[in-house]
Amino acid sequence: MATAVTLAGFQTLLSKSRLLTEAQFAAALKHVREAQAETAEQAASELVAARLLTRYQANRLLEGRRRGLFLDDYKIMEILGCGGMGYLYRALELETDWEVALKVLADRFRFDKGRLTRFQLEAEAGLKLSHPNILRTRAIRRTEDIYGVIHYMVMELVKGVSLRELLEIRRRTLSWRQSCDVISQAATGLHYAHEMGLVHRDVKPENLLIRTDGAVKLLDFGLAMIGGSEAEYSLATILGQNCLGTADYIAPEQSLDSLNVDCRADVYSLGCTFYFLVTGQVPFPSKSVTEKLEGHRKHRARPVRELNPKVPERIARIIKKMMAKHPEHRFQTADEVRQILLPLARRGPIEFDFDAVVAKRAEFAERRLASESILRGDSRTTTVSKLEIPQSPELMGPCTDANVLKNLADEPPPSKD
Repeated sequence: MATAVTLAGFQTLLSKSRLLTEAQFAAALKHVREAQAETAEQAASELVAARLLTRYQANRLLEGRRRGLFLDDYKIMEILGCGGMGYLYRALELETDWEVALKVLADRFRFDKGRLTRFQLEAEAGLKLSHPNILRTRAIRRTEDIYGVIHYMVMELVKGVSLRELLEIRRRTLSWRQSCDVISQAATGLHYAHEMGLVHRDVKPENLLIRTDGAVKLLDFGLAMIGGSEAEYSLATILGQNCLGTADYIAPEQSLDSLNVDCRADVYSLGCTFYFLVTGQVPFPSKSVTEKLEGHRKHRARPVRELNPKVPERIARIIKKMMAKHPEHRFQTADEVRQILLPLARRGPIEFDFDAVVAKRAEFAERRLASESILRGDSRTTTVSKLEIPQSPELMGPCTDANVLKNLADEPPPSKD
């Protein structure tokens, strides 16, 4: 599709954008002249290559817009991804020059009471918690633009991938020892949250980030149960108290009544996550949500060692106990899980190309942003992405159960215990 602006128009937008200092803008013009750029797109590509602009910033300017380059005192650097609630950006705090993550509620949810309440609940929980294994929330903010109020959170920036993304990248399961380390870290963060009076209620691979050094962070307390929180009861009233959670990982009792659960519901969900890490599939892989919930309530998951014989019997028993149907038959605290896994855990470097992951996320997020702009009637959105985003072969396809099971991680033979 045609670029929305001319070369002169691009330069004018850039000068008014506040993205560059006067000295940087002068350097940018010189760079464009020396590169003999003839179009706005060529100029933008040169400035991205020279690291004077990010790909996200260049694409916004090529669309003929300055909206979305700043949010209050934060300069937006790039889009990190999107989820069910909105978009995540890497940003620069102008006052401190710190890099942060901004989680911005999607425009389409500005007047959605359920989403607004969940966003408030996540922020309320995040501000209350400070732990190495939990993603830190620094502030919750609201501002306005021409479309109304913008709700966003300022969060710790973690250059990591979710556990689901990790298995998609690897196309094989984690080793059982590394899985023990991941789950023990998650259990440590969960136990702290439980001690602070919170039950997460949405523990799953997508809500656990891992860095290249193997460190794990728990995130997204948007469904957290906080004792006495008005937001918690508002969410239950709006959505219904028996529908909070994710079907693939929800505890049986939580699927029946999400208000009457305790920390053992999180232990169950963490067990399902453990199951996923070592087998490459969810416990009840039915396409029907009803069948998934029935599975959690009434049926046994396929045995771990049947799916991955390299997992020791002892680990399979731990997972089975975490996933017991009745809360009283599980480990009673997340700390019990941590204690039993710690001697079995082994941490090692995790290999992934974070920039390639972000590029893949950004491609999807940009498409969604473009779709939302079109629905809103914003005619300036003429293309999804003017500058081509490099693709990583390892991220081109989803991680299917078959792919994972054909490439079980290399490990020593299972122990007899």
